[in-house]
Amino acid sequence: MVKIKTLTVTSKFRYLWLKYITGISLSVHCAGCFKGVYSKQVSPTVTNLENAELNECATDIFYLCGVASPYNWSKNFHLAFEQSEGDVIDYASNGIHVVIENAKQLPISQEDIDTSLKNADKKEYYTCRNWQFANYLRKHNIF
Repeated sequence: MVKIKTLTVTSKFRYLWLKYITGISLSVHCAGCFKGVYSKQVSPTVTNLENAELNECATDIFYLCGVASPYNWSKNFHLAFEQSEGDVIDYASNGIHVVIENAKQLPISQEDIDTSLKNADKKEYYTCRNWQFANYLRKHNIF
């Protein structure tokens, strides 16, 4: 079972969400490119979370995202991860520190983008870390 051992938020986020990813749609960017369920345990009002089991939906792939407030692309938070028994993620960036048990971090990179896709040359797509990760999932035949 994947568990958020600790989540500490010290910056302001307009959006803060964790999604259980059960599929992808590369025809849209941002959160809409991930099919699945949003966790009820993570929201912009959460500043501390402890021992939260990620059991709200059956999947092995997760995405934790924070959109900075006021909006500043460089201050957003992104963490993609998958269930991996015995592994631990200890990650801090842009005002969020999270420790996740039984999980390993997955890469988010423009290098995974399928440049033959219709929207691959549009800035709002190729700079979107959600869309980059959705491309990773497709490239590696996860979805």
